Amino acid sequence: MRDFIGRVKELAELDEALTVPTAGSGPLAVVEGMGGVGKTSLVVHWARRAADRFPDGTLFANLRGYGPSAPLSPGVALAGFTQALGGSAEQVSADDDAVAGLYRSLLADRRVLVVLDNAASAEQVRPLLPGAAGCAVVVTSRAALPGLRVTDGAVAVALAPMPEQEAVSLVRGVVGEAIADAEAAMVAELVALCGGLPLAVRVAACRAAMARYGGVAGVVAELGNERDRVAGLSVSGDERSAVQSVFDVSYQRLSAQQARVFRLLGLHPGPEFGVPAVAALTGLDEKPAYRMLEDLADLHLVEPVGFRRYRLHDLLHAYAVTRAESDEPGESQERAVSAVLTWYAQAADLADRVAYPNNPRPQIELPRVLPVPVFDRAEALAWLDIELPTLTAAACTAEREGVWAAAVVLAGVHHVVVSRPRAVWPSGVAAETAGVAAARAGGFRQAEALLLMRLSDSLRLAESWDEAYERCEQALRLGRELDDAVTICNAVSGLGLVRLSQQRYTEALKHYLEALPISRATGQPRQEAVIECNLSEIRIALGQYEQALEHAERELVLRRQAGDKLGEAYALYGIAVARWKLGELQSAIDTGEQAVELFSASGTTSRFALGAVEMLAAAHTELGQYDQAAQALRAAHAVMVEFGDPRADEVAPRLRELDAAAPPDSAAGGTSGVG
Repeated sequence: MRDFIGRVKELAELDEALTVPTAGSGPLAVVEGMGGVGKTSLVVHWARRAADRFPDGTLFANLRGYGPSAPLSPGVALAGFTQALGGSAEQVSADDDAVAGLYRSLLADRRVLVVLDNAASAEQVRPLLPGAAGCAVVVTSRAALPGLRVTDGAVAVALAPMPEQEAVSLVRGVVGEAIADAEAAMVAELVALCGGLPLAVRVAACRAAMARYGGVAGVVAELGNERDRVAGLSVSGDERSAVQSVFDVSYQRLSAQQARVFRLLGLHPGPEFGVPAVAALTGLDEKPAYRMLEDLADLHLVEPVGFRRYRLHDLLHAYAVTRAESDEPGESQERAVSAVLTWYAQAADLADRVAYPNNPRPQIELPRVLPVPVFDRAEALAWLDIELPTLTAAACTAEREGVWAAAVVLAGVHHVVVSRPRAVWPSGVAAETAGVAAARAGGFRQAEALLLMRLSDSLRLAESWDEAYERCEQALRLGRELDDAVTICNAVSGLGLVRLSQQRYTEALKHYLEALPISRATGQPRQEAVIECNLSEIRIALGQYEQALEHAERELVLRRQAGDKLGEAYALYGIAVARWKLGELQSAIDTGEQAVELFSASGTTSRFALGAVEMLAAAHTELGQYDQAAQALRAAHAVMVEFGDPRADEVAPRLRELDAAAPPDSAAGGTSGVG
């Protein structure tokens, strides 16, 4: 095609696959991928590039494996090929076996490329394989055709949607440089809405090039609604170019069970899923659910992304939504959505209990759906990490669909967001906002209070100070209505934390001193320890170092009473800072190293150890131990970069200064590695 873009890797794979002959026959490659991904365009482009390798020409047949008409029979394709090679009408009217023999004999001494486009199955392809060492065959199909790999030595070339840069180049080639430059942000959004699927990108770009559609921004607005997106990707009067028609053909080829599983995937709260979640969604046992997913993967309707884990392309997800709405009974849709959301809530709650046993959580009983995974702590942490985007989507979906209990529980596990890079923090706000609304609607008042405090903390991290403070005030009013001392204490402490984060230390001190006796009355050492921790930090900021040390030492006792190892690390850090400020440098270093060791042993991300590591760097610097100071600060800088902490830019110059101050033959000298 004139505007063929990119695909360098796949073209190289075809070069390699179609150069080395298999035993006794020419090479065979299968280009596989979802409908509209550009398989035919790739092969035609490659064939033109490689024309000099096949001086006797190219044979091309559309086998119509996926289309409105019946697949082309191998006999008809053989007859057409044989005539093209010089066979007479009488010869090609013989039985299929005779024509196949003639076909192979005519190719025996020739160098021909055979392109078998849009194949339905290996059985449709095999009679058309020439078996001649000088010939090569390339097949395109929406199915994986593993049989050709097993028995015929085929090499698979998997074609995925285009990378963003290539898709943007395709749009630019269609709409023109001037329009693309003027609407650069909209071009990127257009590519994202099309999921990089070449057919969709091309159709959308063609519409954007027509003034009546309002340019790129107009098409982006039109495609913004997921339910209308696939239908909107068409060109008037040409069904072959319509994305929906391409997807319809694949869907209509599915068995009844495959079709049901596929369309129910449109109701899944995110694009990625594992087998147990799909079992809950569909009501199948795990083994048949796994078989259905593998069938859909072979047909490139889902993409395997890990062990028993799959992803649905954004446009296929949008298409599955429309098929579920049109083909799946309403009560079945409701059951599927409720079941999968409840399953995620159960699994997330279990993982959270295993990973963070001391963490407060909503106490809500969920209806049993299916067995949930059994985790050890490492597995629970890994599961929460990989499923976090889906858990966020599930919390918001559950609130929207009125599955209140699941929404509340799912929101409750989003405390893990603060240990992730800054870019994902907004997901905590979204889930906890949904959780508060669901708790209010479902009458879960204790859970509402807890989630208000969680939401306040997420908003505080986003520096939305007024909103964060307001959520604490709402929790405080609710705690007083419930006559719940724990909620009251948490809310008053939360007010203090917002002011502490704003560096309004005098106001923060007032709130925490109010909360301290309330916490002691509740008899919960962990809650009291948190208050002592923050009082220690406030006293440091106010220059009251002796009082800061007293608060931190009381915190350490309380943390140990509560069995809170991560909290113990915080307490040791507070003690270290106070001793550092009091000039007890070696004692501060010793205690700070204990804190860092405990942070690491807790299995929690090193971001929580940042303060302790920075303090160690400062104390070592004061002692003239530049090598140790640089080592500590370099570790802190690496974590800041990893988590998108803006302080990384402030630390880099300090690290260069330490390297310059270190002796030339030390480990620190000249090794900062920062810009």
